Amino acid sequence: MPRVVISGYYGFKNNGDEAMLYAMLKALDQRIQGLVPVVLSRDPKATSEFFGVRAVPRNDLSLIISEIRRADLLISGGGGLLQDVTGPNSILYYLGIVFLARLMKKPVFFYGQGIGPVRTALGRVLIRLVANKVGFITVRDRESKAELLGLGVLRPKVEVTADPALGLDTGDINTELGTRILEDSGIPIGEEMVGVSVREWKGREEYKSIIARVCDELMRRGQKVIFLPMHYPGDVTVSREIASLMAKPPYIIEKQLNFKEMLSLMTHTRLIVGMRLHFLIFGAILNIPVVGISYDPKVDSFLSLVDMPTGGSVEKLDYNQLLRCIDRVENASEKLKTELGYKVALLRREALRGADLVAHMVNHGKNQPLR
Repeated sequence: MPRVVISGYYGFKNNGDEAMLYAMLKALDQRIQGLVPVVLSRDPKATSEFFGVRAVPRNDLSLIISEIRRADLLISGGGGLLQDVTGPNSILYYLGIVFLARLMKKPVFFYGQGIGPVRTALGRVLIRLVANKVGFITVRDRESKAELLGLGVLRPKVEVTADPALGLDTGDINTELGTRILEDSGIPIGEEMVGVSVREWKGREEYKSIIARVCDELMRRGQKVIFLPMHYPGDVTVSREIASLMAKPPYIIEKQLNFKEMLSLMTHTRLIVGMRLHFLIFGAILNIPVVGISYDPKVDSFLSLVDMPTGGSVEKLDYNQLLRCIDRVENASEKLKTELGYKVALLRREALRGADLVAHMVNHGKNQPLR
């Protein structure tokens, strides 16, 4: 039975990364008979229970070496692993896992990764040295491919697919989950809401008051606003801060949600306004018009892919610009839904192509010697 070790940002209670892992595991299981996946996780017990796979501590070096030695392939991804905006540790950790696999002459597959920004000289050198030695690279957008080429990653050929979460099957969504959460939170059922997702960003405060003013205006017009935390508990804290700046209290989901619960909850919204990439991706696959607030190039890249607008950058967010953007999207909602459905269908096909490529590599590929 083929064994695959999967390295990514798993076990951190981040709904976007957990959704990517779920989509990857399901797609790979459908394509590789007898697949035995092993996930490197911060919380291996929770990962194992939720996904039904073997998981091991991501910082247990001896166990990681043991699992890679027994594996037929290392998958690195998906998500924005190779960037140093949040510090150098991300690049050092994920490339370190890749380097271990190559030392043991195991093939490596980069799966739907988002590359960059890479601003340090060390990060750029390490990516060039290590990424040029992997077996196959897929990235989630053209900007990531350009980043790799600019870093000098010339072999193997870089394929542009899509974010793995776009491969989620919305037919699997249990709508009763969201209904029960709303009932337990005392939030009226049957009222379409505007879903809002926010996060902390580099200690900035100005954007919080602007989002609060925009939400106040939406509520003044009779719309319901609900804050949905993608990453617990940090996003709940920011949601409360913004709510405290508002004239009237919005709804806030203050409990920890898994990505299945989040998707179910979002089916009750008519529009979403968000910062986090995978909140916007969830909205898109649910065919809900989205307005993004950009804090990272990956948000702009995705919005461009689905031809949805950004209401501005978190670093210079403008009240009038954000509100006008929301108004434009609401006024063209039905047209945007039709276009969004078409674009997401194409992206879903590309996201699943990553699993096709892995299956081909497992079923037909050869272990490649360290170059």
